[in-house]
Amino acid sequence: MKVPVWFTQDLFQNALRSFFQNPDIQVNNLSTQDAIPAGENYTSDLFRTKIGYRCGKSGSNDTMSVIVKCGNEDGGVKEDLAKTLNLFEKEAEMFGKTFPAMYEILGEFYTLSSKCLYTSLTPHSIIVLEDLTTLGFNVLPRHIGFDLEHCFLVVEKMAQMHAASVIMYENDPSKVKLYAEGLYGNNPLTHDWVAAGYKGLIDACSRWPGFEKYGYKLQALGEEALERGFYAQKRRLGGFNVLNHGDLWVNNMMFSYFPDGKLKDMRFIDFQMNIFTSPAIDLHYFIATSTKIEVKMDHIEIILDHYYAQLIANLAKMQYSLERVPTREQFKKDYNSRAFYGLMGAATVLAFVKAAEGRTDASFENIIKDESKEGFRYHAYNNDRYRKHMEHLLPYYDSFGILD
Repeated sequence: MKVPVWFTQDLFQNALRSFFQNPDIQVNNLSTQDAIPAGENYTSDLFRTKIGYRCGKSGSNDTMSVIVKCGNEDGGVKEDLAKTLNLFEKEAEMFGKTFPAMYEILGEFYTLSSKCLYTSLTPHSIIVLEDLTTLGFNVLPRHIGFDLEHCFLVVEKMAQMHAASVIMYENDPSKVKLYAEGLYGNNPLTHDWVAAGYKGLIDACSRWPGFEKYGYKLQALGEEALERGFYAQKRRLGGFNVLNHGDLWVNNMMFSYFPDGKLKDMRFIDFQMNIFTSPAIDLHYFIATSTKIEVKMDHIEIILDHYYAQLIANLAKMQYSLERVPTREQFKKDYNSRAFYGLMGAATVLAFVKAAEGRTDASFENIIKDESKEGFRYHAYNNDRYRKHMEHLLPYYDSFGILD
């Protein structure tokens, strides 16, 4: 990606001065490169910038590495999606108002995300974040997915975030006003993307011996398949709602480890798709897009049990009345009723996750428009990694009766 011309020393000097609350900081030099390879990020442009600076004329020189997220301005689908879904407005709100409110509830020993140095929506959309790799955090290879140990840590953090959002909403319902729609907003662009995803999956099923029936069922649903998926994410009258991350696929979680290789901690990243609705939304999407095949085969119920126990424990610690929390049976019933959301995630995002690395044509635009056998859509839905996961997920979702 081309580094924007407006990445100036003044911009980053203002960011550091704001973050450190020190007006004497002077930025001396900048070095910027792509933060991730092409084909690994789909809704914004991501850079890693090393900033050389000092505090005043007599201060010692220091450096800081930051992640810079900015809106794509090429006029394509990526820019349209960001504007349609208010992605940067949401993330600026998360770091500016929502996380401070959550951390006030959780306490100083809880950390869910990186620190934010600076946000601005005009004249350009930009968010400057702490570089978590400097603290020992890394993204795992997306092809592999998470084992049960990593899944447990993810849902523990998820439960912390969800529980804090329940209290935050009780204190001030306006805090979730911006989070009415998530990744699958009801708009023409998302409609075209999801429709293309279902078509890619239907075509692939016709080539997988023994799985043709799932393609037939999806095809028979037609437009109703989209309607069921969009409906599955909606808040329901009297339902239990939390602030979902909304986009928990592999690349949006970073992990750190002890020197002996044991799992230490994790952070969520990318808060552009948050949605205030049932916690089943994060769970379905995470299970569909981010878990190993073995987890999909044997451990989904264990993950759900662990999440529920953690949610109850966190809410109890926050002195929230547990009589207002769904019972385990009610929680599972709600999860089951929203299974189409998991299928929608598998039919759209999982195809990106299992695609080959280095595909510079990996984009929403090519999923929607390119139907050639050489194109990204054909590759995404017909590679062996995707097929192996769908061989477990399709019967799983069909067991809920959602394809009938």
